[in-house]
Amino acid sequence: MVNQKNIIIAGLLIVCGIVAFFILSQSDEAKIKKKFHKLAEKIEKNGNEHDLIAAKTAHEIEQMFTGSVRIQIPSYSVDKTFPRSEISPHVLYTRALYRKMSLEFYDFKIEIAEGNTTAVVGLTGIFKATTSSNERVNEIHEVECTLEKMEDEWMFTGIRGIEVLER
Repeated sequence: MVNQKNIIIAGLLIVCGIVAFFILSQSDEAKIKKKFHKLAEKIEKNGNEHDLIAAKTAHEIEQMFTGSVRIQIPSYSVDKTFPRSEISPHVLYTRALYRKMSLEFYDFKIEIAEGNTTAVVGLTGIFKATTSSNERVNEIHEVECTLEKMEDEWMFTGIRGIEVLER
C-alpha cells in the first residue's frame, strides 16, 4: 500500500515536472512575439510624461536593438542604418510630438532561419496617436522586421515598411 502510494506520488511529480518544463520554456516564436508586445508596451504613451520617464523609456527601447539597425520606410523616404546610440534621441523626438500614442501588432508570420539565430517577421502594425494640437493619427502598415538571437534573447536588427495599408 505504501509502495503504491509512493509510485503514484512519484508519477504525479514527474507529470508536474514535465508540464512545468513546457510552460516555462518558451518557443522561439513565443519569445519573438513577446519582444514585439514589450516594444508596443514601451512605445505606449498616455498624456504628458516627465523628461526622466521619457529618457528611461527611450533607453529601454534602445536596449531591444543590436549594435546597429537598418530602418527602411519608403512611405516616409527613410532608408538608413542607425547605430544603437542614435535610437534613443529619435525615440525621444517622436515621443515629444505626441500626447498619446500606441502601437499594436497583428498577423505575425515568423520565419526562423536554420541555426535558430536569425528571424524574419512579417506583421501588421497599427500606430494610433494624438498630437499636442489634438490631431489624430491612425496608420496601418505592413512591416517586415529582422531579429537576431543573442545570448538567448531576440534583438531587432532591421525594420522595413512594406506597404501603407491605411492613413
